[in-house]
Amino acid sequence: MWVSEPLGGHVGSDDTPRQRTPSGVKPRTVLIILLPLIVGYAALFTWAMQRTSYDVWGALWLAPVLIVISAPVLLRFAKGEPHAWIGQFLVLALVLKLLFALPRYYMVASVYERGDALRYSEVGTTLRPYFLNLDFSVAQLGDRGTGTGTRFVEVVTGIVYAITGPSVIGGFIFFSWLSFWGLYFFYRAFRVAIPDGDSKRYALLLFLLPSMLFWPSSIGKEAWMTLVLGITTYGCALLLARRRGASIYIVLGMAGVLAVRPHMALLVVAGLTLGYVLRRGSNQRAVRLSKFRTLVGLAIIGGITLLAIRQVSAFFGIDEFNLDTATDTLEQSGDRTADGGSEFEGGGSSLRDLPMNVLTVLFRPFAFEVNNIQALLAALEGTMLLLLFVLSLPRLRTIPRRLRTQPYITYCITYTILFCYLFSSFQNFGILARQRVLVFPVFLALLALPLPTTGPRRSTGQQNGRRRQRVTDYAVAATRE
Repeated sequence: MWVSEPLGGHVGSDDTPRQRTPSGVKPRTVLIILLPLIVGYAALFTWAMQRTSYDVWGALWLAPVLIVISAPVLLRFAKGEPHAWIGQFLVLALVLKLLFALPRYYMVASVYERGDALRYSEVGTTLRPYFLNLDFSVAQLGDRGTGTGTRFVEVVTGIVYAITGPSVIGGFIFFSWLSFWGLYFFYRAFRVAIPDGDSKRYALLLFLLPSMLFWPSSIGKEAWMTLVLGITTYGCALLLARRRGASIYIVLGMAGVLAVRPHMALLVVAGLTLGYVLRRGSNQRAVRLSKFRTLVGLAIIGGITLLAIRQVSAFFGIDEFNLDTATDTLEQSGDRTADGGSEFEGGGSSLRDLPMNVLTVLFRPFAFEVNNIQALLAALEGTMLLLLFVLSLPRLRTIPRRLRTQPYITYCITYTILFCYLFSSFQNFGILARQRVLVFPVFLALLALPLPTTGPRRSTGQQNGRRRQRVTDYAVAATRE
């Protein structure tokens, strides 16, 4: 067990720092356990080099390298955390995340034998020789023929292949690694913004939820968006908590969001703006500085909003972005997704349809709507999340009194509601199951809020004694009058 004294971290009801004692695990014991695994893996790698193509053995060397690069960073972060187990947990979560790239690859390459990931890989292989020669003129990110977001992912895949070599399985593993770091930043955002939250519960849900392990573990937009949304959300959490360094994360993250799915940037901006405006003011000593930071923050948010609207208009090919054009675009998207065997009848776009839209995006399909094994797995997860939501109602009841002191909650609620409204137009359970991984990290944060605190209950004797004392006092006061 990893043992180290905490160097800092947030203290809360769920995360009280503990004195860590040696676990008794000796380095020699660790070496005895790891040595056979290392020797066996080396033998497997040697065999794969002789019997398989680079598509296979290229992935075998890439995965350990990514783990070795990542583990020190994760363990260093864990030193500031109050839980002794978080360091090992993050490393194990990374290993599990990379392993899930294999079934994800099997689904795309063997079950469906087609998919965007294979096309990204093919184009990335074509671009690789140019990037090796530092010729980036072929990128053509402004080419509207394949869509700006699609072309961007193709270029990223080409750059990855220039570093790792053209291995499709290796590409899946690398993009799965990128999405893991997005989840890592979501976790850090939760720790910064809700320090008294149930971080253990959030970590287990965030890193081990089947959808989060599976869907963003392939070459594609979901993995990239998980990464950049995580970075952006961490920056938003820093800004809302009045911590330093927020701007660099927001700018970098939003640049990545705008490059692939600019309409998602509007969800982030809406949540950040509302949380920023509603947060509680600072103390009197910092009023002037707070006003200055507020003006600067609002200026940055306003600039990002204008840029996002401009990018959204260009992304959808519309001259003017407003409520009418947005509604028309969403309806067209819904019509295009209403096929493929997993289609369903979607709800409306009015406010009265919002509860059903939230239910659909977060929890459906239900068990009676299942028609294949993939839908069954999605239904089991959705049912589990719905049950967890019901059991978390005592936590959710604390939201009203936390909105101003912890404005990150406002950010999560706003983002979740707008996401459900936006994606409720996609009338296909298969697409919804893949896309909602981009809302789960902020939605799960609401289910990990701390339980309401209650004072120690008085015994029945104490209550009866206090009641008799009040009656006596009232009789004495009446006699004096």
